[in-house]
Amino acid sequence: MSANHGHAEIPLYGPSGISPTAVKQGVLGSCYFHASVAAVAKANPSAIRSAISGTHTPGYRVHFKTGPEELVYAQDLEYSHAHNYDRSEGEWVAVLMRGYAQRELRGSLIDSVSRSTTIPTLIKPPTLAILRQSGPLLLAYDRAVRSVVSQDGQMDKGAFRSQLSRELNSLGVPAAQSAMLAGLIEHAGVYESLTRTVQANGEVFGAYRGMGQGGIAVSVIASLMGTARSGQSSDTALLVEQLKHLHRSGEAMVAGTRSSNPEGADSANWFVPNHAYTVLDFNEGRSTVELRNPWATKPGPDGSFNLSLSTFEQTYLTFSYSQ
Repeated sequence: MSANHGHAEIPLYGPSGISPTAVKQGVLGSCYFHASVAAVAKANPSAIRSAISGTHTPGYRVHFKTGPEELVYAQDLEYSHAHNYDRSEGEWVAVLMRGYAQRELRGSLIDSVSRSTTIPTLIKPPTLAILRQSGPLLLAYDRAVRSVVSQDGQMDKGAFRSQLSRELNSLGVPAAQSAMLAGLIEHAGVYESLTRTVQANGEVFGAYRGMGQGGIAVSVIASLMGTARSGQSSDTALLVEQLKHLHRSGEAMVAGTRSSNPEGADSANWFVPNHAYTVLDFNEGRSTVELRNPWATKPGPDGSFNLSLSTFEQTYLTFSYSQ
């Protein structure tokens, strides 16, 4: 199932360019991430192209709608390929995955440091200034998490701190600053916030099971397109309104299936429970929805298929969409 990428440089964009067809989920349950990236690729490929700069060597830079640039180096892309976490054409999806992981860690750290009651008042401003800058700091956190996270998204605090110190030192962060940054996790609320972020986004860090995936599609879409919202498929008026917007205005849209196949729904060929799909289009005249499984299969050959609107409402629980 896994391609043997070795250490050869992979082009940033493959033969399909920035398109849903190029997006292929790997062995992890990262459907929410891959389906969301495919949705943005369909709606606004220029948003992705403008988000990535640099080269494989010395490294890529990812600039999301908010926050500083995130650094992605070749060895971190090799991590995704070697473990078959991403099978997409080119490197752009893996680049976005690593950048997104760092972005989520950064947001967690900034929020928890701001709220912490044990970090001295005089220390907070310079600490937050460092956390808000582009640089290797969040790369070190990302690597440390991936080194110690378990398959269910758990981390040992002592192992994480030791690994974080090693990663900071290996990236050339000055010793005094490294000690201060590694020590952040000892302050009230910081490590707890970090572990919640890792658990909620577990698959982008290499865990096989994360929590709270339903809301993550909104975050991924918003990181690339600015704003996003979610709704329940049972809200027919909102669902149809957003499907019409999708067809006319090219919004990004993702939908998540229910935990079981509803009785009477003809879905054996495509249905995967608790799974995220890219919503590609809506045919109002025929009242059909076009979707794509980020596995790029089930159904074959690319995972794309059409459902009646009534079947969609039966089998899907939630949907997320750009604004």
